[in-house]
Amino acid sequence: RMFPVFRASVSGLDPNAMYTLLLDFIQVDAHRWKYVNGDWVPGGKAEPAAPSCVYIHPDSPNFGAHWMKEPVNFSKVKLTNKLNGGGQTEEGNKKGIAYRRWEVGWR
Repeated sequence: RMFPVFRASVSGLDPNAMYTLLLDFIQVDAHRWKYVNGDWVPGGKAEPAAPSCVYIHPDSPNFGAHWMKEPVNFSKVKLTNKLNGGGQTEEGNKKGIAYRRWEVGWR
């Protein structure tokens, strides 16, 4: 599982419209990272960047009211260097990943 868990508060949506929430993972540096003695430290050179990998929240699609009632928790995201499905993403460089949050309208 991803550490730390990503949570986001959502506001400004139409409560009656349907939305899909997702995370898009991209590699942002040239290092692998490892967690040592309570801190993230470089752990070697990263593999070549893979295409971005999208994780769709399992409650998607859902109404805006659902997304705005409490922070959205992405606790089921798994990070790995292997692409094998099951809610996992390709890139395992935890500190070398930036979150790009998108709200996608569902019609």
